[in-house]
Amino acid sequence: MKNPELSVSVILTVVLSFVIAIGVKGDPTTKVKLALSYGALILLFLFGFLILAAIASGKIDISMLLSESGGGASMSRFQLLIFTFVIALSFFLIVISSSKLPDVPPDVLALLGISAATYGVSKGIQPAEACSRSLEQAAMQTCPREVVPLRAINRPLEQAAVQTCPRPRERRAKGSG
Repeated sequence: MKNPELSVSVILTVVLSFVIAIGVKGDPTTKVKLALSYGALILLFLFGFLILAAIASGKIDISMLLSESGGGASMSRFQLLIFTFVIALSFFLIVISSSKLPDVPPDVLALLGISAATYGVSKGIQPAEACSRSLEQAAMQTCPREVVPLRAINRPLEQAAVQTCPRPRERRAKGSG
């Protein structure tokens, strides 16, 4: 079994839901609704706890959560993370204080949308230099060791293959220099 924690979480959720269904007074429909609601809540809590435990133990690496591929910090990722945590904490406190789910104002959805759009736009306008560098690295890894001319293919395609895939000697020269 790959993740025994996941199986234990599901079994624990089913057992606790069953205990809640038995212990609650009222008609059967209310018991089922409460058991399913609390079961989903307990399962969500246990999954969250498993993720936090995996982060704490080092199974999940979050060191690059707020950084870009170039190594610098990403303001758009940081903004999205902060907005999400602030709004989630606010809704959690509202639920705790009023014991009911609040309506989500359109302004809050607009702020989250703007923050997510900022992140999306920042990913779309990454420097062209990084993109061309990664394409060059991908070509170096996927090209065959030697370009074998294929007579069945017409000349322009063969020439394009020779131009895009450097020969092994050229690759070593580029990699060492």
